[in-house]
Amino acid sequence: MASPSDRFRQTIFYALVMGRDAHGKPTLGPVSPVRARVQPSRRLIRDATGNEHLASHVIYTDAELTLLHRLWLPGEDKSDFNRARRPAAVDELVDGAGVVRFRKVWL
Repeated sequence: MASPSDRFRQTIFYALVMGRDAHGKPTLGPVSPVRARVQPSRRLIRDATGNEHLASHVIYTDAELTLLHRLWLPGEDKSDFNRARRPAAVDELVDGAGVVRFRKVWL
């Protein structure tokens, strides 16, 4: 039986925002790679605070990403924090047994 992750043929990088430094700049945990599927999207979604947001991409992955993570798409410079993208929403897709199969991350 095919798994959703069989279609994750791209690599993105992510890091967790651990806090802020004395100047208010976010400090990140280690940057890690993960397999994903990145798809351009022009969809109006609501973010965690209920505000409308026009998503430019949707990412499918089995990584445990949250709104506290920052992401770099394939080909982006992961050493440049200013290139990191902040998720607007994260949806978990759960199978009939209640197991999270993968996540949709809206940017």
